Amino acid sequence: MKDTIMQAALAIGIATIIGGLVYIGRKLQILDDLKETMEKVKHNVKVICDTLSKPKIDFNPQDIQSYSPLKLTTVGEKKIIDIGFADIFRNNSSDFLGFIKSESAGTKYDVEIAAIKSVKVLFDKEYFNPIKSYLYNNPSENVDTLFTTLGVYVRDNYLEQYPEITE
Repeated sequence: MKDTIMQAALAIGIATIIGGLVYIGRKLQILDDLKETMEKVKHNVKVICDTLSKPKIDFNPQDIQSYSPLKLTTVGEKKIIDIGFADIFRNNSSDFLGFIKSESAGTKYDVEIAAIKSVKVLFDKEYFNPIKSYLYNNPSENVDTLFTTLGVYVRDNYLEQYPEITE
């Protein structure tokens, strides 16, 4: 009788363990599926961000020369200093440069796109308040053209620090 009870308990225990392992396996499969799905979502969000942040090459010809590549004019360089962006960049360059690096920008074109995007992404940071005040007090200034101007400045600084990017 004891043997029968022990065998029954053992059978129930083994069945419970197997059932538990199957249950855990299903949960792990769900996590694997979620990971795969999130990778796809991450990729799609990056494509959307890249598309939205690509410059329409909407720039102010007083600030930027439309040669290849875009180049700041003396007026654009002065604007960067006057509105305080040179100081903002100097004090927070790690944010801008880190963002570009996180974008895996391997060509000068990629760096330019990532630099403009960095300005757009970081624009909500508190250190951008002087630029926001400038935009508020200068309503005729187009924010997209300003982002391009600031992005070209960031791009130039990034490329100075990473001269190995030659393409």
